[in-house]
Amino acid sequence: MGAKIRIYKILPICKGLENWGPLHEELLAEIAHDGVEVVQVDLPDVPITSISSSYEADIVAPAHTQAAVRGEAEGFDAVIMGCLLEPGVSAAKELLRIPVVGDTGAAIHLASLVAPKFSFVLPGTKPGKGDRALSDIVRRYGFANHVASIRRVAAPTLAFARQEAGLAEVMVNEAKLAIEEDRAQAIIGYGGLDIIRELRSALPVPVVSAIQATVLVAEALARARLAQSKIAFAEPTK
Repeated sequence: MGAKIRIYKILPICKGLENWGPLHEELLAEIAHDGVEVVQVDLPDVPITSISSSYEADIVAPAHTQAAVRGEAEGFDAVIMGCLLEPGVSAAKELLRIPVVGDTGAAIHLASLVAPKFSFVLPGTKPGKGDRALSDIVRRYGFANHVASIRRVAAPTLAFARQEAGLAEVMVNEAKLAIEEDRAQAIIGYGGLDIIRELRSALPVPVVSAIQATVLVAEALARARLAQSKIAFAEPTK
C-alpha cells in the first residue's frame, strides 16, 4: 500500500453521481488532504434513484455488493458503501479483504465517541418509514442503547439533493427537539455542507455527517491495515 489511501465510494442508486455527487464532493472537500483519494461511482443499472425502505435497499443490494467487489479488484485500499440502510454491506464484508465501511456504521461509531446518546435527523415523506430498518442496523452494530431517537423532517431525500430552500431551518428545528425532548447529546445529520454547517452553528452539541464519517473511518482502517474479521464475516463457500 502506498502513502496515498485510495477509497472507492459507491452511491448505490441510478443517477447518484448526477443527483448527489456535487453535494458529497463539497462535504469531502472539507476533510480532504493529499494523503487520500476518493473516487465516487454510482449504479447506473439499478431501477431507483433513492432508498428509504428495506424493499428498496434489497433491490440495489446485489449490484451494490458487486460494485464493492470491483473496487477491490481495481486496487483500491477501502470501499465505502453509501446509504444509511446499508444495502449489501454485510455481504461485501464477507467477500472483500479490504475495509468495507457503511454509512450508519461509521456515523454511529464517531457519534458514540463524543456523546453516549445521539439522534438521527433525516428526511422522510411518511412518518416512521425506514425507522425499523435503520434501528435493526444500529442494533446489529450493538448501539441500540445509544440512540435517543430517529426524527424525520417532511421532505423526500431528493429534496436535499436539489438543495431546496428551507431545509436547513426545518433540520435545525427538528434537531433542537431531539436535544430538548429526546435528550440527545449529539446529532447525526443529513444533507449537504450548507445544512451540516447550519446544524453545527445552531446547535449546542456535536453534529456528525455520515458522508464525512465514512471517509474518515475508511482512511483510518486502511492506514492501520485493519479490515473486517474473517471469523465474523467468513468468506462464502464457492
